Amino acid sequence: MSAVEPIFHSGDETLSLRQLDELNGLPKGSSFRWFKACEAELEEGRDYHYLPADEHAALIDELRRSGRIYPATRHLVLLTRSGYEYMRSRSLG
Repeated sequence: MSAVEPIFHSGDETLSLRQLDELNGLPKGSSFRWFKACEAELEEGRDYHYLPADEHAALIDELRRSGRIYPATRHLVLLTRSGYEYMRSRSLG
C-alpha cells in the first residue's frame, strides 16, 4: 500500500475506497461495488473499518478536504491490507 498515503485508523494502515479506485486505475465507485460483493466474507475491525458519519464527522471532513475520500462520502469504509488483499485475490479468481 505504498503508492498512496495510508490513513491510520485503530492502529492499522488503511485505504479509502477512493484511494483504491485511484491505485487500481478504476472508475469512481468500482471499489465500493467490489467491497459490497466481498463484505460478507470480510471481518469488520480486521479487514475493514466502518466509520459512521455521526461518530467520525471531523475525520471524514478532514479526509474530504485532503482529497483522500470522495466529496460525497458520508459514512466511511477504510480497508486494511488484509481486506484489500482478500478482495484483490477474489477479483483475480
